[in-house]
Amino acid sequence: MIRDRLAGRWLMASVMGLTLGAICALVAWNMTPLLYKSSGLLIASSKRPIVVKMLQDDGTNAKSHESYLMTQVSLITSDDVISSAIDSEELEELQRSRGYYPLYTGIKSRLIALNPRGTELIEVIYQDEDPEAASMITNAIMNSYMEIHGNNKGMAISDTKKQIRDERQKIRTKINTLRRQQQDLVTNSNNVVSDVSGLISAKAEECATYNAMIEQINETLNRIESEQIRQGKEVTGDEIPDPTEQELMIFEPRINGLELDIEQQEIKLATLRSRLGDQHRIIRNLTSQIEATKLTLATVRVDAAERWKSGPVGKERSFRKQTEQKSKITEKLKSRRNEMRDLQDFQNEYDSLQRDIEANEIDGAVLDERLTSLEREESNIQEQVRIGQIATVPDSPDKDKRGPIAVGVFGASVVLVMGIFFLIGSVDQRTFAIRQLKMDHGQFHCLGVVPDTSKAAMEPEILNIGMNCVHKLRNRIESIRFRSTDRGYIMLISSPFQGDGKTTLVQLLGHSYASAGFKTCLVDSDFIGRSLSHSLNMLDKPGLKEVIKEGGIEERLVALERENLFLMPIGLDEMVSPEMMQVDVVEDLFAELRGKFDFVIIDTGPLSGSIESMPIASSVDGVILALRKGRSRIPLKRCVRDLHELNAPYLGVVLNYADKSDYRDITSVSKSIDQVIKEEATGIRKRNALTESLNMKTSRKRTQE
Repeated sequence: MIRDRLAGRWLMASVMGLTLGAICALVAWNMTPLLYKSSGLLIASSKRPIVVKMLQDDGTNAKSHESYLMTQVSLITSDDVISSAIDSEELEELQRSRGYYPLYTGIKSRLIALNPRGTELIEVIYQDEDPEAASMITNAIMNSYMEIHGNNKGMAISDTKKQIRDERQKIRTKINTLRRQQQDLVTNSNNVVSDVSGLISAKAEECATYNAMIEQINETLNRIESEQIRQGKEVTGDEIPDPTEQELMIFEPRINGLELDIEQQEIKLATLRSRLGDQHRIIRNLTSQIEATKLTLATVRVDAAERWKSGPVGKERSFRKQTEQKSKITEKLKSRRNEMRDLQDFQNEYDSLQRDIEANEIDGAVLDERLTSLEREESNIQEQVRIGQIATVPDSPDKDKRGPIAVGVFGASVVLVMGIFFLIGSVDQRTFAIRQLKMDHGQFHCLGVVPDTSKAAMEPEILNIGMNCVHKLRNRIESIRFRSTDRGYIMLISSPFQGDGKTTLVQLLGHSYASAGFKTCLVDSDFIGRSLSHSLNMLDKPGLKEVIKEGGIEERLVALERENLFLMPIGLDEMVSPEMMQVDVVEDLFAELRGKFDFVIIDTGPLSGSIESMPIASSVDGVILALRKGRSRIPLKRCVRDLHELNAPYLGVVLNYADKSDYRDITSVSKSIDQVIKEEATGIRKRNALTESLNMKTSRKRTQE
């Protein structure tokens, strides 16, 4: 698969891959820093007699000392030691040139402290691009460690513990004060609970309900004012609006029943009218009933509206009553909003106090943890640590990783470029070799190749090789052609693209069949390209177009110089178009050609773009497709699929302009007898000893006879 996808792209992919790989490797070489390692030693000894003496078998004291060493290792790389070292006079100039944060992150990532097993040594190691900076930082780290966690720290630990306890007491007092403020806030606000978010939500729902009621009242008042303005009257306050349809139906249930009766009667009327007609007695009676029901409904509506207005419900909807109700609801809405605002202020103040309490509790927990750490550290104050060896400036880098990194980047770049070209080859599947046409499980059925003869001036033998390829192609076609008839065999040669060399293949096969003794006719049916007629200088001759319009094949055939080879040019009549190449016309034409020739080879335009190719393909005895080297196989797949859908006898594909690697495996040229005799005379070639011995025995026997 890789060979297929990268076929024809190997050179470009290799050049680009090597170029990109070299560039990336050079960049990686220059960007990979050289690290110089500087190291110093701390000696951690113990004054405890039990440690100095022979250790007990259980190793308890040894484990205690090892734990102490591990603690010192972690303290050397701690943040406070690193920060103190950066702020020291030793690293003042380095901090100014590099910046505090880059210097801090660099030390944090490259600083190493370790305790070689079974020793009292602590090795402090630091790597840097600058050898002098490496030694300076290492010594600064050891000095800062000695200042912060050195031997004379017993009093410092006690003072620190006292300060932490005092600060912890202040935090407890502050937390108690904040909690009392919370309790006073709850007591003064008359709220039973501290979380009033539920009350706030309930107040918000009440406000939404009041707003909806005010909107409904405003709608009623606007309707009354509009009606009074329309009648040219002033609003006195006693006006009652007409009830809405929904209010009227709730007030008088008979309205809904009458409407349902009318709807059912109308459905029944529509059903019977389609069968009985408009003049039938039942239809007339049913129509009268519907009209009577509608009149009753109107009377009920008017009566219900009058009773609604004169009743208590209507009086409550008067302009004055609605205005008074709006004022009351507005006051309630204002009161609920004030209550909700007070609750929100209470909740915000309570939450603020709670956040302060939680922050102080976190600070107290940090102080408790620090106090515990100091108490553990206090138990080790009898241990002594001293600087055993200061760090020196290294003469050479510790490890030069530029080579392996550059090689890795080079390989990755080459693989990346090859991968990109592999993806390109997967999308754009071009054909550069015959093996690619044979990889598709027989879908294309490659018949053979035609060499690239553009180098014939430099390699004269390529012309003979090319004709041998064509003759072998003809023999293969003869062995697999589908329709074997007593009459002439008609073959179509087309291609997926323009310029695939189909016309050249038509001429070469025509010469091959003619030289084999078959009476052969070449037919140019490419109405657009007309390349066959052009290549044989027959554009000024009548031909296929005239046959389609007038008939008469004999007059349109042109005998070529090769014996048994004839041509039917495309013709001159511009009134004949490819749309006229219908199946019945093609069948009649082919019937006459079969009666006159052994083989007829048709040249059409590209199969996917020409109009005339499809009716011809469905009527011929065999179809061959030509594909130029370097062209995509995707259109070729479409052409093969179209031929199968037409039930056209597809024979296979021929690779045109093939390389030597393709036609070297398909054809060979035997040496002439003159060349063999010449090689034997010069000693380049020797006869077989076994055959010579047999020939000599045969000669002696004949002589004896």
